[in-house]
Amino acid sequence: MIMKQKRRPISHFLNVFRRNERGSSAIELAMISSILAIILLNIVDIAIFMFHKMDITSAVRAGTQYALVDTQNSTPALITAVVQDSSNLLNVNVTVNDTMCGCSDGGTLFSCGTNTCAGETTGRTQHYTQISADYTHTWLFYPGTISITANSTIRTQ
Repeated sequence: MIMKQKRRPISHFLNVFRRNERGSSAIELAMISSILAIILLNIVDIAIFMFHKMDITSAVRAGTQYALVDTQNSTPALITAVVQDSSNLLNVNVTVNDTMCGCSDGGTLFSCGTNTCAGETTGRTQHYTQISADYTHTWLFYPGTISITANSTIRTQ
């Protein structure tokens, strides 16, 4: 004699599936770990950006120190080479302007030969060197780029 199996309705299987807790912790781990991975990758991306910013700033400081120590022989080409060699990054755009003058009373800078410190200002004309470095940072996980700039101005005479 063959017994006929009683067919259970689908609602019974859904109730069993809903009450079964096996594997729920694996699903929870998958959901949480994906969110934590996104947060961690963003932190790494911002850390790389900050490292590049510190590297550019340090390179400009090295160029400024070179211009200060060797005022007689420091040409814009040598200062540019010092800034680019001090940085670990490629494609750093360096601008050096050694034709700036200013008054000793702390006024604004102007191109040498176009203005003097006579008249309303007090003090004598002093020479300045301006150094600027620019680097385009490409985000790893964000779309687009951002420009990192560091500037320095130093009185050389």
